[in-house]
Formats: sequence, structure tokens, C-alpha cells
Amino acid sequence: MQGQEICSMLPSRLAAIVRRYDSDWENVQEIRIRQGRRMTLRYRGELHIPQGQQSDVTAMECKEILSQISQHSLYAFEEEIRRGYMTLPCGHRIGVAGRAVMEQGQVRTLRQITCLNIRISHEKRGCADWLMPYLLHGKQLYSALLVSPPGGGKTTLLRDIVRNVSARFNVSLIDERSEIAGCYQGIPQRDVGPNCDVLDGCPKAVGMEMALRSLGPDVIAVDEIGLKEDDRAMHKALVSGCSLLATMHGEDLSPIREKGLFHRYILLDGSRKPGSVTGIYNQRGQQIWG
Repeated sequence: MQGQEICSMLPSRLAAIVRRYDSDWENVQEIRIRQGRRMTLRYRGELHIPQGQQSDVTAMECKEILSQISQHSLYAFEEEIRRGYMTLPCGHRIGVAGRAVMEQGQVRTLRQITCLNIRISHEKRGCADWLMPYLLHGKQLYSALLVSPPGGGKTTLLRDIVRNVSARFNVSLIDERSEIAGCYQGIPQRDVGPNCDVLDGCPKAVGMEMALRSLGPDVIAVDEIGLKEDDRAMHKALVSGCSLLATMHGEDLSPIREKGLFHRYILLDGSRKPGSVTGIYNQRGQQIWG
């Protein structure tokens, strides 16, 4: 079963409902579990309440899920919980919500966790193979920005581009939320290719500078850029001769006006099947495919 790793941490009642979607698992994007309410899914891009739920999610079921996720030791995940999520092997990310415990104006941890958002990580080897002629120019890799709405498949596509690229370049992957390589105990659980060094759980701007200082990358890959600190680090990487691979939330090509760093812009359509590319554009915004 494709979703077995998810079902193994759910109470049997909820796991039985999720198993019904096994034949179309690639279109299950999120599973939301809220104490006192019905379980919901983001399925084929839309919120969906599965049929057959006889009762709301109970406090005991929430505790059981948290216990399975943390391997019976929530304390070991204290730092991740402070940031609002936990990452499972294979890159599945669990967003959590509850009562924030504050310390000197900062969130120290979360208690009474009653909401969980399981974001499903889908690995699709080969989904980026057809893109490579548009990203490679002889021995040079064009810097590329993938743009899509949330859930549009940009992380999945970025992972497979990294897999392709690291067959011929040294890649430093800054995997801040452990969603791309899906590291477990420091070892990537997803296929990111033979020449990829992963800085797991590291903030993007910090990781890019660390990679430039010590890893000698030809390519730096990051997910979901947006902060000014990210821009500064990316400029520094380009000046150092690295190519960049990055993703960004967006509905259209307006990021081109803001991010003049890239030679290729790949636009994905979140309203269709995740990972659907609708256009490839050059640095001047001219469409070269689609």
C-alpha cells in the first residue's frame, strides 16, 4: 500500500478510512486531524470529508498519533514542535497547533496539541526528466525558479530536478523543513542523486552561506524562498559562480519582476494535477515552452 507509512501511525479507525484512497494516493495531499471534529483530506486539490466517519476525532486518538509520530518521546521533537511541525521519514511533514508556551517573547514549545496537518510527500522519479533540456546549456546549468500555489507540486518537481542535476554537478541542498530529501538520522530517504550534500533542518540563508564556505557546490537548491535574507544569500551564491534551483509560492509570473536572479522560470498550475507545468519562461519573461 502506497500510504502504509501514514496509516501505520493512525488509529485503526482513521487508518481504515485513509486506506480507501490507496488506488489514487498520488492525489491525496493533506490529512487534517482536529480533536472534536471529523478528519478531512485535501484530495485532488479540494477539501474533502471522507464518508463513513461514525464520530469526531477523540483526545485519545490525537495522543495516539502524537505518540506514534514521536516514537513515544515528544521531548525528542521539542525543537521541531517549537517551529510548528515535525518531519517523518520519507519527508512527510506534520504541522501541529495547540497552546503556545512563551518565553522572553518567543514560542518555546506547544502544549495541548489538538490539531495535526499531515502533508503527504510524493516522490515521482522521472517527473523532471523532460525538463532537463530547458535547464542545461552544454556544461552549464541555468538557475531556475519554480512557481506555483501551495500544493502545486513544486517541491516534488524540485526533488527530481536535484536528482537529475546531481548526476553531473555537486549539489548542496538546503532542506530547511526536511521535505525534499526526507532525511532520517541524517540519511536522505528520498532519491536526491549521487552528488548531493544535504543540510537538513537548516535555515535557507544560513545554509547557503555554510555551503559556500565549506562544501564547494556547483549548484545550491532551496525550497520556498521569500525573505530578504534569502535574496542576499542567493546573490552571494551567484557571485561565487553557483547555479540556483529554488521554489516560490505564486499564482503567476509576477515573481519575475522581483527575482531577477534566474534564467528559467517554471510555472505550475495547482488547479490541475500536482506537478503540472503550464509554461517555461526565460529571464526576460518570454515563453519558451507551453
